[in-house]
Amino acid sequence: MSRPPRDFRLLEGTVIDHLPVGTAARALELLGLPRDGPITVGINVLSPRRGKKDIIRVEGLFLEKHELDRLALLGPDITVSIVHDGEVTEKTVLDVPERLIGILTCRNPTCVTNGESIQTVFLRLSGFPYRFQCAYCERVSGVGEVS
Repeated sequence: MSRPPRDFRLLEGTVIDHLPVGTAARALELLGLPRDGPITVGINVLSPRRGKKDIIRVEGLFLEKHELDRLALLGPDITVSIVHDGEVTEKTVLDVPERLIGILTCRNPTCVTNGESIQTVFLRLSGFPYRFQCAYCERVSGVGEVS
């Protein structure tokens, strides 16, 4: 008995492409996935442009700005494609904004954002590898030093 062919096309949802190798699990964590709907994750996928990459496809997921800003922290040139009716309708190359509001947590224990309910604000000081400065305590940190 033969099986019917599987159709892995994404009909409605989001493709997160060109993730640096090894960052797919972190991307899933940042987005609070899994949620409802199918998710396809590719790790160490061959890429003509990059050699290897990670990729995530999520049916029924459409990301908000703060989620895109979080994903941009994972590396340069990550792309997000929106799919409707099986066709890419929008494609965006992510970039870390100049100001990150409410996305990162300052690791300085004496920072006012850690003692009071104040939304964090970080200023991007450099491109990849990213460096940030807390707008309150002025502590400078790399992306791995903030959460």
